[in-house]
Amino acid sequence: MIRLLRAIGRHDDDRGIALVAVVGIGTVVMLLVATMVAVATSGARVTATDRSWNRAIAAAYAGVADYQSRLNADNTYGAYGQASAPFSAASGSVFTKGTGGNAAFGYRVQDDWVSVPSGDGAASDASFRYAVDNSKLSSLGVIRLQVTGRSGSTTRTVVANVRPDGFSNYLYFTNYESGDPSVTNEKGIGNAACTPAYRPLATSSTCDQIQFGSGDVLKGPVRSNDQIKVCGATFKSTVQSVFGVTSSGCSTGSYASNPTTSSTLTPPATIGDLRDWTRSDLPSTTETVEGPGCLYTGPTKITFNGDGTMTVRSPLTIVTQVRGASPVQGSPITSGDAVAKCGAVSALRSTAGATIAVPKNNIVYVQNEPAARPAGTTQDPNYWNGSSMSAAPTACSVPAPSVGPSSATSLQGNGVGFPLVGATTNVSETDPTAGAGALVTTPYGCDRGDAFVQGTVDKAVTIAAENYLYVTGDITYSANRSASTVLGLIGQRAVWVWNPIRPDGKALLSSDREIDAAILSNTGTFAVQNWTRGPTTGRGLLTISGSIAQNFRGAVGLASGQGYTKAYQFDPSLSVYTPPKFPQPTVTTYRVATQVESRTAYTASGAAIP
Repeated sequence: MIRLLRAIGRHDDDRGIALVAVVGIGTVVMLLVATMVAVATSGARVTATDRSWNRAIAAAYAGVADYQSRLNADNTYGAYGQASAPFSAASGSVFTKGTGGNAAFGYRVQDDWVSVPSGDGAASDASFRYAVDNSKLSSLGVIRLQVTGRSGSTTRTVVANVRPDGFSNYLYFTNYESGDPSVTNEKGIGNAACTPAYRPLATSSTCDQIQFGSGDVLKGPVRSNDQIKVCGATFKSTVQSVFGVTSSGCSTGSYASNPTTSSTLTPPATIGDLRDWTRSDLPSTTETVEGPGCLYTGPTKITFNGDGTMTVRSPLTIVTQVRGASPVQGSPITSGDAVAKCGAVSALRSTAGATIAVPKNNIVYVQNEPAARPAGTTQDPNYWNGSSMSAAPTACSVPAPSVGPSSATSLQGNGVGFPLVGATTNVSETDPTAGAGALVTTPYGCDRGDAFVQGTVDKAVTIAAENYLYVTGDITYSANRSASTVLGLIGQRAVWVWNPIRPDGKALLSSDREIDAAILSNTGTFAVQNWTRGPTTGRGLLTISGSIAQNFRGAVGLASGQGYTKAYQFDPSLSVYTPPKFPQPTVTTYRVATQVESRTAYTASGAAIP
C-alpha cells in the first residue's frame, strides 16, 4: 500500500482528481437540466389545464348571456327548449315552440355545441350548450337555465335564474308623482296640464307632488318615471328617476345625492287578461301544473289562515271557473263551473264563507259584475240575469233572479260586511270616488269587483281586483315561510289600506299596520283610506315589506302628523321570484337574478353525466 501511494505521488499533476470532478459536475448539471425540463413540461401541462378550466366557465357565462339576449329580443322565448334534456325532463317543462333551430339546445346530435366567437369574430375552441326549466315561468315568472361551457376536454356548468325586470323588482315604483285625479280629487283635475298626455312631470304649477317626508325610511330600490320630491326622507338603496329629484318647496330636509337616470317602465292599461288564467278551456292554462285559478264576482272577502287555507266570502258569485265560445285567449266567456277547489257556492254566500286551500302559485281574480250583452247573444255566466245592481244609502237590494244569487235578495252594505254597521259607535268610511277624504254613508257598491284581504300567508298566490283592493288588517307571512312564497296584491283602480275613522276623530283600528306583499295598481294608486283624518298624533308606522308599484302616487299621511309614517323595506325574495301571474311592464328586459356553478352536466362529447 505504501509503495502504491508513493507511485501515485510521483506524478506531478492532478489529472485523476480533475477527471472525477468533471464527471461529478457534469452529472449535477444534467440532473439540473432534467429537473428544469420536467418542471417546464409540467408547468406547460398545468397552464394548458388552467386555460381550459377558465375558458370553460367563461363559455358557460357566454351561454347565459346568449339566452338572455334571445329572451330580450323575444319575450316568448321561454317557450323554446328541448324537452328530452335531463334538466328539462326532470322539471316536467313543456316547450310549445320546440327548439326554434337553436343548436344550443342540442336538438340535432349529442355533440351539438355553439362556438363562442373570438375577438375577431372567428370560432374559438370554447363552446356552450344549455337546457331550460320553464315549469315556474307562468307561476313565479322565473326561468331556470342550465348552461355547460366546454374548452378542449374540460366542461363546467352553471345554473342561473332569469326573470323580467318588472315592478316587483323595486321597493317603490311610480309612473306619476302626483295623486290620481279620479281617486284623490287632485286640485288640477280638469286641467289639461294635469293629464298624462300633456304633463311630462309633476311640478307645483301643475299638479301637487306628494313628498317623501323627513320621517320616511325606504330600504330598497326606488324608481320613478317622474320627478321625485324629497323633503328629508332616508333612502337606503338606489334611487332611479327619469326627471331627477327635487326638494323645492320643502320646509325641512333635502336630498343631496344624485339619483341614477333611468328609462321608463310602463304599467299595462288593464289587468283584464289575468281573468284568462281562470279559464278551463285554454291550453296555456290547463297544461300548466297549477291549472286554472279562481274567479269571484262582486265584493269578495278573503282571509288567509296561515295553515295553507283561506276563507272566502263572495255572495254574488255564480261560477268560479269559466269557458269561452272558442278556446282562444280573449274570446267571450259563455259558460262556466262552480268548482270545489274555489269553494261551494252555498258556502261562498254564507256569513262564514268557504274555507279552501290557497291556490298555490296561482291567481284569484275578483271581477265587476259582467256587463249585459245584446239580446239574442249568450250572457256571461256571472251576469246576474239582468238584475240591476246599484248602491243604495242603507242597503243593496237584489231582485231574486231565476238563476243566480237568490239568497242575496237583501244584502246589507256590500254583502261582505262593509261598511261596518250595527257598531256601538257609528263608524264612517271614505268613499274613494268622492276624493279628498270625504265621508259618506255607503262608500262600497255591490256590483264592483272589490277584494277585502287580510291574514297570514303561507303559499305563493296573487289576488287581483278589477276595481279596488282593500287591505282590511295586517297581511304577514308565516314564520316557516319559504323564499318562493310571495304574495301579489293588485287593485286595478287602487289598493287601499282600510282605515275607518269615527265621527269623533278616533280610529277604529290599532295604530301600526304591516303589509308583506308585492302591491300593484296599474291604472290607479296605493293610498290610505282617511289619510287626512284621525288623531293629530298620527296613526304610527305603515310597514311594507315587499314592493309598491302604482300609476299615481298615493298619500298615506300628512306633514301635520295625521295618517301614517312610511317604513318600507324591499323583500329580497322578490329579487328572485315574481308573484304568480303578476303583470309585467308593456316593454321589459330580462335579467339574471342569480347564477352559481353546479355539478357538471355534460362531458366534452356531449354525453349527459348521470
